[in-house]
Amino acid sequence: MAITRIAPGVVKVERTPLSLSDRLYLPQVIKGMLITLRHLLKNLFNIKGLPIISYPEVKRVYSERFRGRHILTTREDGTTRCVACFMCSTACPAECITIEAGEDERTREKFPARYDIDLLRCIFCGYCVDACPEDAIYMTRDYEMAIDTRARAVVGLRDLVVPPNFPVGPMGWRPYYGEMKKQGWAGGTGLGQPIRTAPFEDDSKPNPDVYRGDQ
Repeated sequence: MAITRIAPGVVKVERTPLSLSDRLYLPQVIKGMLITLRHLLKNLFNIKGLPIISYPEVKRVYSERFRGRHILTTREDGTTRCVACFMCSTACPAECITIEAGEDERTREKFPARYDIDLLRCIFCGYCVDACPEDAIYMTRDYEMAIDTRARAVVGLRDLVVPPNFPVGPMGWRPYYGEMKKQGWAGGTGLGQPIRTAPFEDDSKPNPDVYRGDQ
């Protein structure tokens, strides 16, 4: 286009006639494809010089305190350490944690009958880990959390609770730092609250299946 100033603050815009090659569009398309081909060949013969990694064969190493996927740790008998005190959901600035408490009839100890985290709302701040008095919730260094529906973004007990011998090291955001010394439970960095005996004649252990969310 040709722009001509005809008066102060007034311009005249005239369309420049298109040439035959411009009207056909084909030369410009070929020119763009040649530029793409040039970059393709350059990258193919200089793969090591590219500022990328070959994911998933090669994965980037993140900080030891990386805040990734959440897990709920368990005691040696398989019961979760979480006592449904709601401190994590209260401290959560995104309000993405939903808890429904249950009570074991034998030990009178509370446990999470429902524990959901909406990963689409979670900002991975680590406040839930800091607020937990039982060392029950940790944040691992696992960042692979691809989902295909919004419903799958809400993870529950089946996704969060890990067995006592779960290989969690190296951990991410957790209550304690330093060298990992695994002692038979998830995380291995704190004993948490010791298991209390039942105040009844039936001194059997609580049902671990309830804590794992299997029922």
